[in-house]
Order: sequence, then C-alpha cells, then structure tokens
Amino acid sequence: MTGTEKSSLVVVDPYNDFLSVGGRAWLLNRATLNAHNTNANIGQLLEHARSIGVPVCYAPHARYRKGLFDHRKYLNPSLYLARFFRTFDAKGWGGRFKKGLEPRPGEFVAKEHLVSSGFVGTDLDDHLKHEGVDHIILCGCLSNTCIESTARSAIELGYRVTIIVDALAAMSEADHDAAVTSGFPMCAHHVTSAEDWISEKRQ
Repeated sequence: MTGTEKSSLVVVDPYNDFLSVGGRAWLLNRATLNAHNTNANIGQLLEHARSIGVPVCYAPHARYRKGLFDHRKYLNPSLYLARFFRTFDAKGWGGRFKKGLEPRPGEFVAKEHLVSSGFVGTDLDDHLKHEGVDHIILCGCLSNTCIESTARSAIELGYRVTIIVDALAAMSEADHDAAVTSGFPMCAHHVTSAEDWISEKRQ
C-alpha cells in the first residue's frame, strides 16, 4: 500500500431479487444474508465510505429485458437461469436497487455487466482510472460469481483489491465458503470484515 493510494467502494448487484424478501433469488440467498448480516453491513460500509469521502460506485448486473441474450451464441448455465426466471426484470421491482442501498445522486453507476465481471463490457475501469482510483473495496452479490469474477478482473487491470466477506451473499453457505477459503485468498490483496474495514479507516 502506498501513501498515494485512492480507494473506491464498489457495490455489485444490490438488487431486490438478491437482497429483499420476495426477490427471485432471496430464498436461495437468505441463509447467507441472515448468517452474515449482509444488508446491514453493506449499509454500514456505504454510510462510512460516504462520511470519509471514499467514492462509491455501483457495478450492476444486466437487468432482464426481451432480447437481452439474442446476440449470444452460447449461454452458460447462469444465463439460461437468468433468461428463464427473468432475473432483475428491468420493468419490475426485482430489477431495482434495494431500498437503503441504492446510489445517491452523483455516485457512479457503471454500465450493466451481462455475466459476472463488473468490468467486462462496462465503463467501470474507464471511470475508476479517470478518477485516479487504484484500490477497490468490493461488496454485494454473489460471493462465488460476480464478486470473485470482478476481483479477478480488477487484478488483471492492476488494481489493489479488498473484499468485505460479511457484506456478501451467495446461494448457499458452501458457495460462500468456497469463495472465502479458496477463491479470494488467491486473488484479493486483503480479505476482511465490515467492522474491521471501518475500524481501519477510523485510525
């Protein structure tokens, strides 16, 4: 870490379908949401980042709309499921950001990513580089898919990466644990909790 480091909190896919009761993936995610107090921890990260001037960015997943996948010759399992369940419907409640975790005016919302990485096919890297950001702090959904994929892309692009493990959700505790114990240690520079990250920033 250098004295010239500039950080940004990047919130991935904080949609109702993932994080709110009644969301299309909530029944699968609720065990990890409850076990890790995910929504409250994301809220605390947002509050603290904003209070100390750490810029907040959003890396949203593509919201379902007719024809979204027409240009794709090959659909992987997650895209088949997204098409079948119409996850994050652009015209519905499920495709809206969860209340209390939504971006504030002036905060950057990247172009939607279609599969997993918040960087692939979006303007997130361009924005961060333009702002001089070289360290991203990741939270959101899902631990073993979009979070891990976004972290790996960030490493390829030269960023320092911190992952907040209790501000994440996954479709099972096994999925979350696999990311925390195997995936994150091999790609992230720092893996920590919301409480510890906030405490570090208060020092």
